Amino acid sequence: MKNPFPGMNPWLEESWRDVHARLLVYAGDQLNGELPQGLAASVDERLVIDVDAEEPRNYLPDISILESWDKSAGPAFGPGGAIVEAAKPIIVDRGEHKVRRLEIIGRDGRIITVIELLLPTNKSDFDHRQLWQRKREECLAAGVSFVEIDLIRAGAWTLPDHEGLLRLPAESISHVISVTRAGLHWRHEFYRCLIREPLPIIRVPLRRGEPDAALDLQVLINEAYEHGRYEQRIDYSKPPEPPLPPKDWAWARELLQARAG
Repeated sequence: MKNPFPGMNPWLEESWRDVHARLLVYAGDQLNGELPQGLAASVDERLVIDVDAEEPRNYLPDISILESWDKSAGPAFGPGGAIVEAAKPIIVDRGEHKVRRLEIIGRDGRIITVIELLLPTNKSDFDHRQLWQRKREECLAAGVSFVEIDLIRAGAWTLPDHEGLLRLPAESISHVISVTRAGLHWRHEFYRCLIREPLPIIRVPLRRGEPDAALDLQVLINEAYEHGRYEQRIDYSKPPEPPLPPKDWAWARELLQARAG
């Protein structure tokens, strides 16, 4: 079944890990259908391990071992393979999660553009927002264009400062996309996405002198909804989490009721 909303579906945020992964893959497929020779879109995956340091460390694994080795139960082996009665450890799990983003890379492996879809954790507190800003600055300093897609309602503003020029409505939901081009780190291109309108086709910067690639965000959301079978998984009788503003909630209910009728 098709996405019942003209733009972003507010209920999808509750399953954002799955939706996030799908959007990156579908975006890569869409871009690879139109990128010029010598460029390719690829999903990059890194492990983020939270340690007692100033910031989490990113590790890019060359090989992922898929063996189930993380259970401490069972025998321990000593000299000569003899079974040893080892002490039972106290488990403290600090947490590990995978961070995915889309990269447009050249034939030589050089990263041209990074496309990031924000997660709720990117907007959850001051420290996470500072880390996100540092990521943007590091990409731009390395000559990499940086595309930020924020379809998350929860959390605080994390994209570059727009100095009030976007005029985001206080009584309604607006999603925002920001594009910052390599060599123009002081200049940000914003796309404002009102919840009652389709998501836009945005411009994705490529190499200097090349035309931009087009990325149709609404097609991506619709594909994620259909291929993820969210028509079967979402309970529309319950309000989405986080809640919608009253006017948007009334609009969503009317839309769903008209569709059901």
